[in-house]
Amino acid sequence: MAADPLENAASTPAPEQSVARPKARDPFDPLGWELPVVCKDCDKEFKVPYRHFQAGVVFHCPHCHGSYVPTLPMYRRVHDTFEAFYAMMKRERDKMAQPGAGEAAFGGKFEAELAEFQKALERLARELRPAGKMVRRKGLAAMFT
Repeated sequence: MAADPLENAASTPAPEQSVARPKARDPFDPLGWELPVVCKDCDKEFKVPYRHFQAGVVFHCPHCHGSYVPTLPMYRRVHDTFEAFYAMMKRERDKMAQPGAGEAAFGGKFEAELAEFQKALERLARELRPAGKMVRRKGLAAMFT
């Protein structure tokens, strides 16, 4: 008689699942930077990769699927903010690489500057308005705005 296939399946060990830990992002790598933006239609925040943030590129809100198109002045302000932060932190990192520099001082300063940079990005997200017509809410949602 043939062996029961269910019995064979129960006796074979299940393959171990590999747990791939996400690699820590390098804060000095511009490819990993994200920019918070606020949807012009639903007023909810979402993040877009900085490397794709250019004038004329269309992003879609994950909440309402509305379009978000950065203008050239928006791009310039965001680009200047990122480049100023990156240049300053690169200078600080180069100073730390010199002999006799305190690494602990750099770590504390980096955390403080990063927090200030995040606040500046959130302020930009609220101030900048993308191209396009604002969508007026319809139906029941319009009563509560």
